[in-house]
Parts: sequence; structure tokens; C-alpha cells
Amino acid sequence: MSVATSEARNDRGEWRPASKIVPAPINDWPPRLSALARWLFAFPGYLWPLNLFWLGVTLATWTWLTPSLSAMQSLELWWVALVLGRNLALTLLLYGGLHVYLYVFRGQGDAFRFTLKPLATDSGRFLFRHQVRDNMLRTLASAVPILTGFEILTYWGFANGALGYPGLTGGPSGFWGWFVLLLLLGPVIHSVHFYFGHRLLHTRWLYRRVHALHHHNVEVGPWSGLAMHPVEHAIYFSTVVVQWLLALHPLNALFQIQLAIFNAATAHTGFERIKFGGRLAIEGGSHFHYLHHKHFECNYGGSLVVLDRLFGTFHDGSEAGDRAMRERLRAIRAAAN
Repeated sequence: MSVATSEARNDRGEWRPASKIVPAPINDWPPRLSALARWLFAFPGYLWPLNLFWLGVTLATWTWLTPSLSAMQSLELWWVALVLGRNLALTLLLYGGLHVYLYVFRGQGDAFRFTLKPLATDSGRFLFRHQVRDNMLRTLASAVPILTGFEILTYWGFANGALGYPGLTGGPSGFWGWFVLLLLLGPVIHSVHFYFGHRLLHTRWLYRRVHALHHHNVEVGPWSGLAMHPVEHAIYFSTVVVQWLLALHPLNALFQIQLAIFNAATAHTGFERIKFGGRLAIEGGSHFHYLHHKHFECNYGGSLVVLDRLFGTFHDGSEAGDRAMRERLRAIRAAAN
């Protein structure tokens, strides 16, 4: 990745990394085992810092901020309210913290910011004509209740034996191996599910009635990540259904839900990387998804499992990628005519 700063911009105030997007070795076929091993354990790489950090947050959430399964066998207001309040607090902390750091305190200035265009403060595209207020309302009043609904159904199902195996001890043979494997595969499941759900949302009927609302955010900030129609929230957080089918323990499902929360924030910061101090910079895959908001007809999936490369919609962020995308769209229009 480039380490260029905001000085390397075009006359529209746009910046792009000098290096094009290169998919992770998990996308290579045939597999390159040595490259795959290095990527798994590199810093930064697949495991750390981000995915292990998010897993740590999930473990803390499960241990200290989630009622026992026995208490959740029946739907009662006290624990439903507890889970909802906890999710509201975590969302405010993550999304609000990123927004305040990057856009209020401007903790890294414009370094690694894709565009200098401001977030909208007087636009008819948004409620209150204000992008951040619109995005916050849609996130806190729609996304959080819907993701909480998925989480409540998950706990109730596990607590009553309708899903998985609810104990960490005395489980079926191979429990621990399967439990750890599903934790490791959580980000992969999220990326694959996001691609197919997102392509569904780009069908004509759903795009016009549902997904267009999210694309009002051309210039994106952290709160844009979950600024969606309620139907899109339901599709997006249905990633946990995969864990309903596979997981033996609700912690796997909680990690899947929280990955969806965390990744929506980091993918919409508007920055290619987030700097902490003089040396540490965390990459969240933002450039990959930023290109989708900018061009619409590319990079529908996640930046981990790049199914766009398989289906011909991958944009690598380079000027050559711009040309390839324009040629592909011209060919599609010509075929349609």
C-alpha cells in the first residue's frame, strides 16, 4: 500500500493509493501455501490486528454483557432491553468514536482520505438535509433494533435446543475443533454473504425501493456504514443465519453479528487507513468499498473473498481499473441495445 498523504491529489481533491488493490492469497487458485501461511500470521494479516481484536470484543461481550442462556429460555423484557442497550452503546462507541476522531477532531487531518468533499449538511437526499444526522438515525433507530432481533432469536434458539449445542463442555466429539474453525471462518462467511446479499440489492426492483437509500452516501463517513433501509438491514444481518445452520455454540453467532457491525464501520470511514500515533495504521479494506460508492457498478462484495474478480466486476483502484470498468459498462449497454 502507498504511504502517500493528502498532498498527492488531483484537481478535484481526490486521492488514491499508489498501489492497486491486490486480493489476499485466499483468493489464489491454485493455492500458494507459503503465501497463504505468511498472510494468515503476518502483522497486519488475516488474524491480527483487526480480526483478533474484534474477537476479543466479542468474548468480552459474551462474558460480561450477555445474560446466561438459562435466563434467556423465555423472552423477557429485562434481558431483551439489556441486549438492546448494550448494542446501542457499542454502536455509539465505535461509530461515534471513529466519526469524532476522523471528522470532528480531525485526528489525522486529510492523510489517506479519498476525497476532500465534505459530508453533506444541506442536501435533500438526507433526512434533516444533514448526512450525519440522517445516518445516525437510520443506524440507531433501525439497524441496532434489527441486529438485536437477530441476536435475541439466536439466544432463544440455543437456550431452548432449537439451535446448536448450548454447552462448552460435554459436547459432541470434535466440538472444540469445529467451534474454533467457525470462529476463524467468520470473516470469510461475512465476505461471501455480503457479496450475494449486495448483488441481490442491486437488482432493479430492490435497488430503486431499498438500496438506493444507502447510495445517497457518495462521500462516506463511519455512520454511513449502516445507513440503510430496514429491508437492507434484515438482508445484511442475515449473515448470522449461516451460523444458525453450522454453529454448536452461540458465541460463533455473536461473532458473526458483531463482525457485520464492525466491518460496516471500518469500510465506510472515507479513509484508506486509520492512523493511531506516528507509527500504527490500521487498514480496513476501505478503498475497495469506497470505489463501489464512487462508481456503483464494481466491487459489490467484501475485500477479503473477492468474488468480484470471479464475476468480472473487480476494480483494483488504479487508472487502468477505471478504464476497464468503463469498457465493461459500454459493452453491457451495447449488448442491451
